[in-house]
Amino acid sequence: MQFSRQLIALAATSALLASPVLHAHGSAKCPDVPEEQWMHVLDMQKKIVNEYGFAIKKFQKAGDCYEIYGWGKSDDGKRFEKIEVYFNPVTGEIVKKKVED
Repeated sequence: MQFSRQLIALAATSALLASPVLHAHGSAKCPDVPEEQWMHVLDMQKKIVNEYGFAIKKFQKAGDCYEIYGWGKSDDGKRFEKIEVYFNPVTGEIVKKKVED
């Protein structure tokens, strides 16, 4: 019985420590506005593809931002690289972009 309590406590602690990694959107600064003011999902996706040239693998709401996982051209334009990008949901501007090494 004592062992299972320790195991549960360890699991709970591990989940808390992992939380910041799972919720990285906290570091992306998007405005805290009602969702009624956000760009429509389809308009945002069109902007991402047509204006930024990103290919979307996964599109989601992340906190106060829109977020994608996908591919974009490297800075030199010679190859595609995996990206994670956060967007201002009202204007569609890039708030944060991470490139996989």
